[in-house]
Amino acid sequence: MTTARASYHHGNLREELVRVARELARVDGADAIGIREATRQVGVTARAAYRHFADRDAFVSAVAVSVLDEMAATIAARQADADDGTALLTAVGEGYIAFALDEPGWFDVAFFAMGEKLQAGGRSPYTLLEESLEALVAEGRLAADRVGDAAMTCWSGVHGFATLTSRGPLRALPRETIDDQARVVVADLVAAVTRPTKD
Repeated sequence: MTTARASYHHGNLREELVRVARELARVDGADAIGIREATRQVGVTARAAYRHFADRDAFVSAVAVSVLDEMAATIAARQADADDGTALLTAVGEGYIAFALDEPGWFDVAFFAMGEKLQAGGRSPYTLLEESLEALVAEGRLAADRVGDAAMTCWSGVHGFATLTSRGPLRALPRETIDDQARVVVADLVAAVTRPTKD
């Protein structure tokens, strides 16, 4: 009996299929995820996978949740030394972009489950963004009624830059150039959302 089949009989097939699918997606993104290929690599039939996933969309979603967990952990690690809301928010933006650049395939697949992740109340890059903005509110640097708009401004700006540079037309730029520009983009977004509004 192979290790994969032994794992299946111990109830670990779901986790093993997600692990294999993550590796399939690492280079080519969501399009590379297939139940047939994942089950072939694990050493079980496709029928066995359907005991855990209703269809391919559910499979991709499970992989995406796994990637979002890792993305959130990566960002949270950057926040470890942050001593105020500005530093927390900066870490979210820079960590988000860095993850996209380091793992473009995973970045591609991650957002297939963002809505599901938020509905489940799990930690995600977006919830870390919201927590950072709430810290700014607590410090008196952001009005509570501006949190929603600030979240949209930050997420749109950072996600747009991350997409352009990880999988879009700016991906050919030298990494050093992208990293430098990323710091500027994030700093500008932080400044924009913390700028006092006129009455």
